[in-house]
Parts: sequence; C-alpha cells; structure tokens
Amino acid sequence: MNRYKILTLMTIILLPLLTGCFGGGSDSSNPVGVSMSNSAPTMDSVSSNIMPSQFAKPADRKYTFAKSNYKVDYAFRDGLTKSVATLKVMFQGVESADHIFITFDKMVVKSESGVLTNISLVDRKVDLKDAMQLSEVLAEIGLPAGIYNQLDVTIKSAEAIIGEKTVNLSVPSGRIRFNGKIELKDGYTTNLTLKFLGRLQKLNGNGKGNSSTKLMPVVKVASELVAKPVQVTDGDISGSVENFVNAQKLSGVTVVLDGTSFSAVTDADGAFSFAKVPAGIYNLKTSHPDFLDYSLSVAVEAGQVAAVSIQINPAVINSSVANTGWFSKIYPFADANGEYAEVALETPVDIDFISLAFVKAEMKFTAEYYATGSTRCLNYLSTTQQVSATADLGDWWAGNTATVGSYLGEFYCTTTPGTTYTVDVTELIRSNPSSAYFMASKNIGLVNIRLTNIQLSVFYR
Repeated sequence: MNRYKILTLMTIILLPLLTGCFGGGSDSSNPVGVSMSNSAPTMDSVSSNIMPSQFAKPADRKYTFAKSNYKVDYAFRDGLTKSVATLKVMFQGVESADHIFITFDKMVVKSESGVLTNISLVDRKVDLKDAMQLSEVLAEIGLPAGIYNQLDVTIKSAEAIIGEKTVNLSVPSGRIRFNGKIELKDGYTTNLTLKFLGRLQKLNGNGKGNSSTKLMPVVKVASELVAKPVQVTDGDISGSVENFVNAQKLSGVTVVLDGTSFSAVTDADGAFSFAKVPAGIYNLKTSHPDFLDYSLSVAVEAGQVAAVSIQINPAVINSSVANTGWFSKIYPFADANGEYAEVALETPVDIDFISLAFVKAEMKFTAEYYATGSTRCLNYLSTTQQVSATADLGDWWAGNTATVGSYLGEFYCTTTPGTTYTVDVTELIRSNPSSAYFMASKNIGLVNIRLTNIQLSVFYR
C-alpha cells in the first residue's frame, strides 16, 4: 500500500484515541496578562457576526469619545413676559467757558435691514455746560430688538452767551450723523449717550462789518445694554441627560448644584429640574455608576428657565459581540472554513489618538473544544489602522481588511462550556487605535473548536 495512504489511514484510526490528549498542565503557554474561568462572560449586547461590509458608515457614527458636550438655552418663566427693547437717548456736555444752548428737533435711527424710525426729542434748550455733570434724557422709546447702524440727530437751533451777549450759532448741515453699531435687545435698555464736544468758530464779515459764529459739533457716542429689573430674584433649571455614544436618554443619573441643597435624579426620560434657585452662577455635577462624572457652569437668571442638555460618556466602551463558529483543518463543520477563523468587532466610538484617556482595555472570549479533553489555538488581534504588528497573517485574513496582527497568545480550548479568557490588550489598543477590530484564530489541533462571546472592552476608569 502506498506510504501516504497508510499515514492517512493511521490518522483516521488514531483520531479517537488522540481526543482528550491535549490537556493543559503547568507548562501552559497562556500569555502573561490572561485570566481564565469556566463560566461564560456576561455581555451587555446580543451576539452577532458583524463583517466589515456591515459596518456603519463613518457619517453614521459619533467618533471621538472625548467630545462629550452640553448646551444651555434660556427662556422666561410662564407668566413672566420679557419686556421689549428700549432705546434711551442721553445728552452729555463738556466743560466750557461759555454757555452753549442747543434745541433738538428729531432723531432718526436706521436698522441693518434699512427700516427708518423717527424719534421726537424733547423740545427745550439744553445747556451743554449744565449737562456736563448730569446727562439729559432726550428720549426713551421702545423699538424692535436688533442691530441699528445709523443715527441722525437734527438740530433745530443753537445759540451761545458770549460775554453778556446772546448770539445765534450756525450749525453745518443742521444735524449730527453717527454711523456704527447700536444693539437693542428684548429685556434690556440700550443707554445711548451723546457726548457733545462743541467748538465755536468766529467767521469774518462780508465787508459790511457783519460777523457770525459757527458751532462745530463734535460728538462721541457710547452705547450700553442694561438689563431691566424683573419682579423676582430667582430662576429655574430644567435639564436632560443622555448617553453621548448613542444619544439615549439616561435615567438614574444624580444631578446636584454644588454648594447647595438642590439635588435630583433623572427620570425615565433623562429629565430633571430645580425650581426657584437664587440667581447666580453654579457648578452643576452629574454622576452615575456606569458613566464618567461630568460638571459644567450654569448661570441662573432671575425670572428665567435655564434649559440644560448634557451628554455624558460611559465608563466602559464595549464592542459588538461575535462568535467564530466551529472550525478545524481536517474535519471542519459547514459554518467555518478550514483551520482559521476570523470575526470583526466594532466599537461605538473611534478609539483614536485624541481620546486615549482610557485606563484599561480587555479582550474577552470563551474557547470551546468539540470533543472531550482540550486542544489549542493561536489568537491574533488586528485593526484597520494597524501600526504595530508581530505576525503576517497572509491571504486567509477575511476580505484582506488587514493582513497583519498582534499576537495575543496560545490558548487551550476545553470541553463545553469551554474556558473563558480575559486578555489585557491596553498597550495594543493604544498602539493601534481604531473603531473596528478583527480577531483571528488558528486551530492547531485536529478536531473542531470555536470561540464565543468575543468582545473588546475599553475602561475609562
């Protein structure tokens, strides 16, 4: 009989005898950083064999774990209406040796959209010298909120007392124009101060002994927003907390205002609220056993509700859960291919170079042998952004998504329910950050094995 046929026949005869002969002992080649148990790991998501073609597109995922965020919007309490914007025009004079009197006629303001509004001014003489200490209020009127970029003041008449004589003053163009930005805001008064730096200029006569005096108006304009008083001194906070990774509303989150007695726990919709909080600036803190603590600064405005939306990061990021199916080189079952098997693991956020603040990363899986006893497998971990590698895995790596991987070690596959391993891959993940990881296994025994409950977990505390 042909020698090769004899060897094949002997292999078939001896196979049942070899079953169970690969038990582990004190010379186990399990790598450093591996722990074992005979119970299957507890997972928080359903098992799935997610292949690269099934991955969500980058645009469909939130990527950087570090981007947890919040926003705060304000609205007045029910029953409290915000007063309309008001423009208050004040006129201020300067120190002068002479009394200069100006009588204003009207003022026109122009909005950015081109709308003109006429404002009637107080019909009285304003003494620039007397107005130096106390600003004269020329007008106070409610206007639509917005940006105004032009102010035009018409002067009705001007005169001065020079010595003991009252003389009429001519004013070039008879008006003062200001081009600039003036903001009006609901709930606020815009104090617009016109500071008059008037200068007198004596003009020569026309040869008949007549002379005149001209007023050269130089005006500085100042604008200030002043909040209008409200009838209460406290405000409210209404907020919600959600998971940054999947935007799911979170219940059971403890929310406190630091330094106060205000405390709440979010409901099933992730909502919380604080009523009648004294106006001021507070540090708001959130905490939950499964999420990272988060704090932010919130200003409580009198009579207003601060709507706070908060995103917090989970303390542990778990990848999808995968299973290899049975595989072997000699007697493979239909759901596996040859002596090799590979699975894809996707994390809900990208473990990138920006967000490497995690403290630990672990790979967990259960290695199971189809027959009685045990056999061995060699496992590798790779990523689409593989930076460091210890093995060239060749064409058998599914879809050629990755052709190199980092060696995790040699593991024993034992009779059902198998042996569960936890492998520390912290430095491996730090060196090869991604959002998609691939675990490959090589069966170096003769009978079928499989790896189940394969999951990558990244711990941020």
